[in-house]
Formats: sequence, C-alpha cells, structure tokens
Amino acid sequence: MKTTQRIHRSHAQWREIFTQFEASSLSATAFCKQHGIAYGSFMRWRPRVDAATSHMAQVSADDWLPIQLAAGAEDSPTARGWDIELALPGGVQLRMRAL
Repeated sequence: MKTTQRIHRSHAQWREIFTQFEASSLSATAFCKQHGIAYGSFMRWRPRVDAATSHMAQVSADDWLPIQLAAGAEDSPTARGWDIELALPGGVQLRMRAL
C-alpha cells in the first residue's frame, strides 16, 4: 500500500506556487502532477491566495499616515522608545516595544 506524506506549506509558499503556475503554460492538473502537489490542496488554496493578493494590491502608499509627535516631544526622555499593542480577532495580541 502506498502512503503519501503530507507537506504543510505556508501562505507564502502557496503564493510562490501560484506565481509559478501562472508563469507556466500548464493546466492545473498537469502543473500539480509535475510538481508533486495534491490537486485538491491546490484548488483549496487558490481562492485564499487570490483573495489575499487582491487585498494587498488595493493597499497603496496613500493608505498610510505619518505619525506626528507633539511639539517638544523629541527632546523628552521617553521620546527614544515606543510601545504598540495591537489586538486582533480571535484573542491574538501583538505587542512591540523599543527602548
């Protein structure tokens, strides 16, 4: 009996796979067979990567705003450090600090 080893790929790896697929002239079935990728996994990941890529394409430099320090804040003893906390859905928290 033949057993198949599962390969867990990151989102970035799938994005690279789809970039290679788009550059090839192969059908999805042929591409998957040639690269040893399960066709079902390929088809499941394609909409996820497409959605993330289209969202990233919509973000431009105009979407970012500069941070303005209060007048005289550059000279304060605490101006050298910063502390950011980002609360994400699902209870995920990202904390960044520079001293």
